[in-house]
Amino acid sequence: MAFDDVVRVLDETRVVAVITRRADGTRVATPIWAVVVDGVPYLRSAYGPSSWWYRHVLAGREVEFALGDGRIAERDRQAALDLPAEPVAVESVAADDPVQRDIDRALEAKYAAEPESVAAMKSPEAVGCTLRVVAP
Repeated sequence: MAFDDVVRVLDETRVVAVITRRADGTRVATPIWAVVVDGVPYLRSAYGPSSWWYRHVLAGREVEFALGDGRIAERDRQAALDLPAEPVAVESVAADDPVQRDIDRALEAKYAAEPESVAAMKSPEAVGCTLRVVAP
């Protein structure tokens, strides 16, 4: 597997499973949304900085993505952990970075059927929690 596989999954899959680690090292899968803008994947924490997966990332813990349909994590987090996974690195994206507008448009296009959830992803709190996914 390679980082290109991660980009493809994040682009083509409606719900992805981000895998982070608790303080004790236990892997945990969380279903989230992701978009790809100009070949670069982005994530936002719809719940802002209080989301525990986002806190794990900020704490510098390992980050992976399951290479499969992340909706499985909505039903069975353990099953999502059994999927092949690829490690990634992330970088914070400033709220005033011009790419934020492109991320908003990508969210609107990919998740058009869920306008209320898209609105949450475009809130100032969520925009302030935008991450760029990069190769480790």
